Amino acid sequence: MRSNTLVPAAAAAILLAAGVATLLAADADPAKARHEAMEQVGDNMKTLGKMARGQAPFDAAVVATSAKTIKQRLDEAATLFPAGSDKGETKAKPEIWSDRATFDKILKDAQAAAAALAEVKDEAAFRPAMGALGQNCKACHDKFKMPDQR
Repeated sequence: MRSNTLVPAAAAAILLAAGVATLLAADADPAKARHEAMEQVGDNMKTLGKMARGQAPFDAAVVATSAKTIKQRLDEAATLFPAGSDKGETKAKPEIWSDRATFDKILKDAQAAAAALAEVKDEAAFRPAMGALGQNCKACHDKFKMPDQR
């Protein structure tokens, strides 16, 4: 019975350590921390995108897990654009800092869309909820992210 209590405690310790590491990375280099957060958003969006395109079967548990991760990373991202973090290697456009109200609104809308997507239980509701999140992500990228150089 004792091993049953160790597993949750160990999982909590790992999550706490990961959170502390993210905070330390954000303090040291917010551009790097936000890049890592957005990479995780992108990875989860790819998983959900396969479902939306019918390339993977609908799975409500995967939708919930992926959407919750996206929401968590977007919540982190809200703190990762402090003044002065527009220097160095970043794809963030200066408009993030010069039009902060618009940036914050789009980010809040994306957070809300991710939270709503996490509550989806059936396939019929999935595509519209996924579309809403995708529209918010696109709006932010179009206005506030430098295009990828390929």
